[in-house]
Amino acid sequence: VGTITGVKAGDTHAFHVHETGDCSAPDGTSAGPHFNPGDHAHGQPDQGEHHLGDMPNQVADDSGTLKVDVTIAGATLRDGGPNDLIGRAFIVHAQPDDYTSQPSGNAGARIACGVIQ
Repeated sequence: VGTITGVKAGDTHAFHVHETGDCSAPDGTSAGPHFNPGDHAHGQPDQGEHHLGDMPNQVADDSGTLKVDVTIAGATLRDGGPNDLIGRAFIVHAQPDDYTSQPSGNAGARIACGVIQ
């Protein structure tokens, strides 16, 4: 569960878990590609195989706040296994994910980055 403020009211944004928990680059590229331990094609999280880091698009409310509450099936926390999300990056993209374009859903620029702890 998380809250992100400062986006345009009503805009839809893609969310992804990325490989590396490094948000040092201003454009978010230091976070690397989508987290994909299963080596699957990018896709919609509730429809067949997809990157483990693929999550549903989120819509900002009237105040420009994104309230995110997602469950990532198959992901783990703090077990040190291949699907562990701890230490990975959480990226907000400028545009919605089309769930089709490879490798990242044509989601646009990375506008926010955080490290999962």
